[in-house]
Amino acid sequence: MEPCIVLAPGAAEQPMAGMLAQLIRANLDERPAKKATLARMRGRVALVFEDLGQAVTLRFERGRVTVDAGIVGIPDVTLRAESELVLALSRMELEPRSGLPDPRGEVTRQVLDATREGSREVHGLLPSLPLVARLTRLLSVTA
Repeated sequence: MEPCIVLAPGAAEQPMAGMLAQLIRANLDERPAKKATLARMRGRVALVFEDLGQAVTLRFERGRVTVDAGIVGIPDVTLRAESELVLALSRMELEPRSGLPDPRGEVTRQVLDATREGSREVHGLLPSLPLVARLTRLLSVTA
């Protein structure tokens, strides 16, 4: 089954929604192996861009991603941070074998430091760790 990326009604007017949809599409086109990752993803991830006053919900349903403007439904995971820090997820260095963030990587350290300092909040991380790990792999332009 080919992946399907859909902008929900109203999402096209929100720049971050369109940018995330384009990032996911580009990653799937450039790295076809990511299609298997997307096929295993189920759940909702809300990304809140504090500095922009915007939020986007990514709904994953077996190879289909729906990008909504705002927080839609009850997210499994919510990430709140400045837009630069949220977008850093796409540049995080990943361990080649596990596909998890490499704690030795510069961008990964920046994201972890921001979490410790409180400038990035993640709600629902532990119960949804597989979803978050797959999201990181899906968004990553480095792996």
